[in-house]
Amino acid sequence: MNTSVAKKASQAVRLLMMVLTAVLIFFFINVMLLVSDIQGTARVVNYAGLVRGTTQRIVKLEDAGQPQDDLLKAVDSYINGLRYGSDDLNLVRLDDDEYQAKMTELANYFDELRTEIARVREVGYENTDIISMSEEFFGICDDATRLAEDYSQEKASALNYLEGLVIIDIVGLVATFAVELVRAVRTAALNRELQSKVYLDEATGLPNKNKCEEILGQEQPVSAEAPVAVCVFDLNNLHTVNNNFGHEKGDEYIRSFAQQLGCVASETCFVGRDGGDEFIAVL
Repeated sequence: MNTSVAKKASQAVRLLMMVLTAVLIFFFINVMLLVSDIQGTARVVNYAGLVRGTTQRIVKLEDAGQPQDDLLKAVDSYINGLRYGSDDLNLVRLDDDEYQAKMTELANYFDELRTEIARVREVGYENTDIISMSEEFFGICDDATRLAEDYSQEKASALNYLEGLVIIDIVGLVATFAVELVRAVRTAALNRELQSKVYLDEATGLPNKNKCEEILGQEQPVSAEAPVAVCVFDLNNLHTVNNNFGHEKGDEYIRSFAQQLGCVASETCFVGRDGGDEFIAVL
């Protein structure tokens, strides 16, 4: 029952590790997407401010009688990039309804402002509404910039939240790794303990019959010239000791000899109890 429970617990931990790893990969992908989105949003904010600044310059120069057709085309391209995205300007399209509505308003008002600039060229700025219209336009630019900044802040907040989830996931993953590592270490220790019991004679502390048979039954043959010897010991009168003095004395008799035999055990000399009152030594 304990083995079954331990096996199920191990399977549950491994399943949890797989789930946490999959979730972590998902989080990392979303983090990268958010970072890319935030970087693109930063350029949108910059270009929204650039539309305002460039338009201010256009109005100022046009009022001074200096036509600025190139700058008007540039602002028009900026506005289109801010609305739909632009590979040339490296601008992304912000997926925000309020911002897009404001950019539509901005584009429409820029068309009106451009028409008013044409009138400035014909009749002079004093006879037009260019000043009031430009102020209105600048206000719309400010609103668009603010909305872009709000959108960027929302993405930054989402990134912070996602980073928190990533940290929690990593902590959970490290914890499950630690649990699995502890389990693996304990299992290895138990295996070593079981292995030692399989080959240990508990009564004497020497290798038992299983180990003796393993040593004697090795598949690799021993050369006739090899300096190898096998000694077999059979204790005398164990049956008499048991009958006359009791089995405790018989066990003491066996342990006493095992201790003496164990004194000669080394890397080049194997000693073990081959069962009952029989011992072997392989030199």
